[in-house]
Amino acid sequence: MVKREMRRINACLLIILLAAFSVCQAAAEEVSGIRDLFQIPASTATPAPNAFRFRDGIRWGMNRQQVKALETATMTEKLMPKWSVMITDSEVTVSRFTAHLVFIFYEDQLLMIMYEFQNGSAEEYQYLTGALSAVYGDKHEAEPLKIKALMDAINPNKYVAEQIRQPSGWSTEDGTSVYQYFYSQNGFAITYVSPELDSRIYQTNGL
Repeated sequence: MVKREMRRINACLLIILLAAFSVCQAAAEEVSGIRDLFQIPASTATPAPNAFRFRDGIRWGMNRQQVKALETATMTEKLMPKWSVMITDSEVTVSRFTAHLVFIFYEDQLLMIMYEFQNGSAEEYQYLTGALSAVYGDKHEAEPLKIKALMDAINPNKYVAEQIRQPSGWSTEDGTSVYQYFYSQNGFAITYVSPELDSRIYQTNGL
C-alpha cells in the first residue's frame, strides 16, 4: 500500500515538473518576436570565422562602449531615440588619404560605418575604388536610390538622390555590403553596411 502511494506521488511530481518546463519553454518562444523597425535579429555572441572585421577588430553588433575600447581616435556622440552616431573629432588615415570616421548604431548595436571624404578629388576616388577592389573583388554598379533609402532611415535630409554619383558596391563573404559614392560636388563616402541592415533597407509592408 505504501509503495503504491509513493508511486502515485512520484507520478504527480513528474507531471508538475513537465508542466512547469512547458510553461518556461512557451514563455521563451513568446519573447522571440520582431525586435525593431528593420526586424534585425539579436547579434550572436560568437561571430562566424568569416565575419566582417573593421580596423582593429570592430565587428557588427558591438555597442558604443565596445567600439570606443577598440577605436583610439577621440569621438563625439550624437544620441537619438533609437539611432546613435559617433564621429571622430579629427580625420583618420584611410589608405593614402584621411577622412572622418562615423559609426552608426541602432539600439546601441553597430550596424553601419562610414568614411566621409568632405573635400575629396576624382583622383582620390579612383584610387580608393581600386584599393577596395583589391580587398573585396570586382565592383558592381550600385543603385543611388538604395543608398538614399539606407540613409533616409537615419537622417532623411542627408542625401539628395540626384547628387549621388558614380556609386559602386562590393560584397564580403559574410554578406556585408560596401558602397562608394559621391554625395556632393567634392564629397564622397565609403559606407560599410551590416548584412542585417542591408537586407532590410526598404519598407515592404503591403507589397
